[in-house]
Amino acid sequence: MFNEQVLRELSDEVAALLSEKRFIHTKGVEEEITRLGRIYLPGKITELRAAALLHDLAKEMPIEEQIAICRENCDPELDSAVKSPAILHGHAAAYLIPKVYQKYALPEIISSIYKHTTGSEKMSTFDKLLFFADFIEPNRPWQYCRAARVKFYSGMPDDPTERIRHLDLSILAVLEFTLQYLKDKGIDPDPTTERAAAALRKHYPNHTERL
Repeated sequence: MFNEQVLRELSDEVAALLSEKRFIHTKGVEEEITRLGRIYLPGKITELRAAALLHDLAKEMPIEEQIAICRENCDPELDSAVKSPAILHGHAAAYLIPKVYQKYALPEIISSIYKHTTGSEKMSTFDKLLFFADFIEPNRPWQYCRAARVKFYSGMPDDPTERIRHLDLSILAVLEFTLQYLKDKGIDPDPTTERAAAALRKHYPNHTERL
């Protein structure tokens, strides 16, 4: 839907708004979601790239400003999100895009950005790809992100019908790792993340995948 010139212009605009470190991550997510998109949504590559470029649009805004944006837009998850401030930027970006970047305010882009930090019990394939690309993009310095990336691609099934299951179980492993990590840190996880993991556990009751 978006041509290369449009995406280059968007990339330049986002680069002007973000720190160098954050923009490097953003471009890594764009690279990763392009690779994932070729496997799972080959007809949506440019939309996926736009979502990746915009997903951290609000990341470096002051938390108070992120909260104000969510409050102004009557965010239904604001009360729980405020308890986990690191997830607010996805919500805030989802509300900003229709106002600031109307060209990119497609429902699938807005949905994926809103959910990219927590997951959701109801995730489209588009949602899943942004969530997962954000975790495994190649510039992530953490061992568990790198391990998830290697495990995912090395275990990719040849059978296309098995690939959604492979993606789902990889996302479930990330969600379960995140929940355990937060528990170990003494941090209460956002209920949305717990519900996302529970939904996938229910769908795959015999899963054994772990990071």
